[in-house]
Amino acid sequence: MRKTISTLLACLLLVAQGLALGDEPSYTLPTKGTTVLQNMPDRKIAVHGAASAREPAAGESPVTGLPWQGEYLPMLVQIGNLTATAKVNGRDVKASGIGKNSPWGMQYADILYEELITGGGATRFTMLMSDCFARGEPTGGVGPVRSCRAGPLMLREEWQAGLVYGGGVMGAFRRTDDSASLLLAQTGVQALGVLFDTRESRYKDLRYRVKGVKAPNNLNVDVAAMRELIPDTYVSTPHPFLFKDGLTYGDGYAPAGVIHLDWGYKYNISHFLYDESANAYLRYCGAGVKAARWAPFTTFVSALDRSEESRQPLAFRNVIVQRTAYAGESYNAAMPVVQSVGAGNADIFLDGRYIPGYWVRLSLTSPTVYYDDRGNELQLGRGTTYIADFPPEARCTFSAGV
Repeated sequence: MRKTISTLLACLLLVAQGLALGDEPSYTLPTKGTTVLQNMPDRKIAVHGAASAREPAAGESPVTGLPWQGEYLPMLVQIGNLTATAKVNGRDVKASGIGKNSPWGMQYADILYEELITGGGATRFTMLMSDCFARGEPTGGVGPVRSCRAGPLMLREEWQAGLVYGGGVMGAFRRTDDSASLLLAQTGVQALGVLFDTRESRYKDLRYRVKGVKAPNNLNVDVAAMRELIPDTYVSTPHPFLFKDGLTYGDGYAPAGVIHLDWGYKYNISHFLYDESANAYLRYCGAGVKAARWAPFTTFVSALDRSEESRQPLAFRNVIVQRTAYAGESYNAAMPVVQSVGAGNADIFLDGRYIPGYWVRLSLTSPTVYYDDRGNELQLGRGTTYIADFPPEARCTFSAGV
């Protein structure tokens, strides 16, 4: 199956004329002793079956595959990833998303997306929350909530979710020719009651600034309460991943005990270490080559409890490095716009193994379907998933161990 680009994506590409960046990325991640995945040719994997949604399995979460009973109405939240410093083994480590700039409430994310926010390699997160609402969580807020670009709007169409953000391109510059404005005009999503710009005064009781954290990386938002504001007439139709119990990808696939991602900005370099006992990857941050100098990527329990004792490590059952092109906005070539409709390589890490796979998304409202190297739909492990919208030229390396 070859690339199928929607009419909307074609419009976006017209707006996003070549990505001539003012701050060029610089890839500094060492490659010695690793398998390097960078600037790989398109695998052109012939996929089996239609890249379309399947019916959800009864009693199973469509986003994690875990036991679940509830109304499918997910929420997407924009989360900041600013740089800070943390003490690790007696040394200061400078990296994004650590120290005072650690997120809070991220333990509620079923899927964590990471996407370029500047051409120089800085990134931002989008949390997809779903399973937690069936448990009556979170009772407080999540954060730090930040501004939105076109990428999260594309995810909103894919997941049919509510979207929480704090300003940004949408209306911030009063433009009509940027990618986000084109998306709003094409989809008509503003009339659905599922977009929540936390700057608006009507949400003042559902947000507050956290003391002791520097603005703008300090906005707490009650996402569960905002979800209750979505009209009863709005319906989200799930398009579940394919899940399988036990180990699916074992012998025959390269061991991947440690993964490194270099987006082009040294303070955004991240690492994933495989924990065999949990069959999951733990995320770390730091530009150094030695694990002893990496800071664990953690979340505070809540905005009200940002003590060191409340930190929780984040583990991901599935790690997907989705090779996704970016282009620049017409009015600012250094502002990247993700091109997430189409097809391309996917570097997949699951069960401590590396699967050279592929992804296909047929249209803006279609699901992104992942495939293994044989063209079969990827069988994910049950649990949380990390997905990087990672440029083809960015550097991913892995090895059997540290």
